[in-house]
Amino acid sequence: MFAAAAPAAAGGCPLASGQPIVLASESSDPDVFVWDSRERLVDYAGGHWGSTKAVLTHTRIASPGTRATVVACQSSLARRRGHDENEDVIGVKLTSGPGRGKYGWVLSSEVRGVGRP
Repeated sequence: MFAAAAPAAAGGCPLASGQPIVLASESSDPDVFVWDSRERLVDYAGGHWGSTKAVLTHTRIASPGTRATVVACQSSLARRRGHDENEDVIGVKLTSGPGRGKYGWVLSSEVRGVGRP
């Protein structure tokens, strides 16, 4: 799933593979959508999605504080609707919560508590 991803530290991406992180959204709803594909995450961030059902079909909802490990990091790949700058897209393996052991993609703005690899 992540084999085609660029090396974690390439292109200015600040997170390294194997680095532990904590997930929490910066919005008023701190849950995080963990997307099943990088492309769907990029589309959603840009304000493009088919329906609520499509979003729920292709995401796992992670509670704030869910722990994960970085498996890929792609610099400046997504632009959130209404923002002027691109943000990094992070491939993760969830290490706590109901999704433990599952893989997915999140925006770098949803990463907190960055530790060391």
